[in-house]
Amino acid sequence: MTEPKIALVYDRVNTPYGGAEKLLLALHKIFPSAPLYTSVYDEQLAAWAKVFTVKTSWINRFGWLRNKHQYIAFLMPLAFENFNFSEFDLVISISSAEAKGIITKPETKHLCYLLTPPRYLYSHRDFIMANSVVFNLPIISWIAKKLLDYLTRWDQIAIHRPDKIIPISKLVQNRALEYYGIKCEEPIYPSLASSQHAITAKFKKENAQLLIVSRLVPYKNIDLAIRACQELDQPLNVVGQGESEEHFKELVTKPHLIKFYKNLDDKRLDQMYDECSAVLMPGEEDFGIVALEALAHGKPVLINSNSGASELIEDKKSGLLLKRLDLEGLKSAILEVKKYDFDPAIMSRCLKQHNEETFKKQFKQAVFNALKES
Repeated sequence: MTEPKIALVYDRVNTPYGGAEKLLLALHKIFPSAPLYTSVYDEQLAAWAKVFTVKTSWINRFGWLRNKHQYIAFLMPLAFENFNFSEFDLVISISSAEAKGIITKPETKHLCYLLTPPRYLYSHRDFIMANSVVFNLPIISWIAKKLLDYLTRWDQIAIHRPDKIIPISKLVQNRALEYYGIKCEEPIYPSLASSQHAITAKFKKENAQLLIVSRLVPYKNIDLAIRACQELDQPLNVVGQGESEEHFKELVTKPHLIKFYKNLDDKRLDQMYDECSAVLMPGEEDFGIVALEALAHGKPVLINSNSGASELIEDKKSGLLLKRLDLEGLKSAILEVKKYDFDPAIMSRCLKQHNEETFKKQFKQAVFNALKES
């Protein structure tokens, strides 16, 4: 039996290395010859994607649009529907937006690895409309609502195009049921690279800073973490970049406590993990692979209890589940973390249960199942 021809599809390849990008690279290890189809591609910002043969949509011809995807979301359905996958046996879409809406012929199977239903259409739609200066202009607001209504109708159709949908977490599985009324397969959790399985540092209770590793966007609740740490005189390192970077920096009134870093190489980032006392993840993450990175460095993670990765964290043993997401609740958790002796054996067990080999086996089995089902 010949090897099946497989293609990968991702919403857009125009951001630096993050959780979703690590997922794509993990899939590249499993399917090294699979090309990567996407709407737009910025080779400089997304240097991680150079290992792929990248196939872009017609939108990518307009270079000035490559980093303005949020303003042309209404064009994305047409971009993905215009791809031709007739030469492939299986297409794997990795999607939190429009990539799942590709059209395949009956003989080409479509497996969707669902990162989340689009935030901008469902969970965060009202927030985006209320907090954008542009969308508060009457005419612009009316047009935006019409376009979002159109995209929501399209998204409700697009979700039924894959032959099989695998969510990234139980959280996303529940969102699919809530927003689409569909029951997905059981989740396949992401993993770390095999080189990251060993715990490399010990938990430090005293005299160490907290760490955030994240895209700097509103829903990550980094503003809450900054305020909490400043009120507690707790040092905090923030690693990442994104649209809210300047806004978060403006919140800093104690620059000797709150420091920002970006474009760190792996060695320097590992050092940041090793030097911290705990990792903060106050935002609701679809999964949140940073949680596993924290455990790999022997550090507890203070994670939003609604996040996907919280499903793998044992409260007060490998981290703290943040159930009260306000300023006083986060301050209390930051103080509470010093009360516990977090168990490296439990951290290690979690990493072994959700390692790279497990991820590969589960995904290969999912592909086999998708191909054999008529």
